[in-house]
Amino acid sequence: MRLKIRSALVAAATGALLAGGAAPVAMATVSASASGATVSDAHCDDGASAARVRNKKAKEPAQDPNAKAYGAIKAQPRMPNGSVTIPTVFHMIQPETAPPGYRSDAEWQTMIAAQMKVLNDSFAGATGGANTPFRFSLSSVEFVENDAWYQVVPGKGERDMKRALHTGDSETLNVYVADIGAGLLGWAYFPQGYNSGRAYIDGVVMLDESMPGGTAGTGAKYGLGDTLVHEVGHWLALHHTFNAGCSASNDFVTDTPKEAHPQFDCPPDSTDTCAAPGNDPIHNFMDYTQDSCMYLFTAGQAKRMNDAWINFRAIP
Repeated sequence: MRLKIRSALVAAATGALLAGGAAPVAMATVSASASGATVSDAHCDDGASAARVRNKKAKEPAQDPNAKAYGAIKAQPRMPNGSVTIPTVFHMIQPETAPPGYRSDAEWQTMIAAQMKVLNDSFAGATGGANTPFRFSLSSVEFVENDAWYQVVPGKGERDMKRALHTGDSETLNVYVADIGAGLLGWAYFPQGYNSGRAYIDGVVMLDESMPGGTAGTGAKYGLGDTLVHEVGHWLALHHTFNAGCSASNDFVTDTPKEAHPQFDCPPDSTDTCAAPGNDPIHNFMDYTQDSCMYLFTAGQAKRMNDAWINFRAIP
């Protein structure tokens, strides 16, 4: 096993992009079983993660059955929209020997820049949803060549990777990008678990080809950049819209209609799986629909993320 890190300063990377970087190239869609791992191999010691999957056959990583249920959060004053800028670090995990057609660093940097725009537009409500207090600033990009981590799944390999690479504090968003396995598009850790004594586990892991211009999913249905938006929602304490099905608690947000199960692809707006008022929130970033179908957070979700930031992430 070899660890080789090449750091790209953001200023230099941004300058190259503004000068006109290379366009993304097409490559084969990543296989859900490429890593040889199955979801049953995955184990999350902290029991405080949530994921996005590519299809109905894949499942979220197993969680600790004794993990705390992260339900109601203490209410806090609503921060102004755009008042919190979160430093964001990208760790690009790559194979030690690049296969034919593998993207260049310049191409990945172009995709990262596009991903940051999607992230900021989504949290600003520019795509049609509620505005939030959060914006994101790219702090650094590092390219890490390591075969053991390239097709990472939740578990020991993930922990080893994060021990070596994690940087910053509770207010820093660490994004680990790789050809992840087990049919996962990404996973993230809830903020309530940050001070558990294992802060290094914090952050988001996502599929490299899920960034804008990527090839993830049939017809690139997961290649518009919404996986990171979804996972950052978890990082800021949002549950899936189908979290507890049609139960009273559901996702602990009152203005997201109840949903019996996740939706995939892009079903009709009239889809309704619960007797409670409202059709299924198929356009919400926290469902499982394809990227072209999801485009909003609700005001209630913005408030929950606001409260979670103040209670669990903000440094006094």
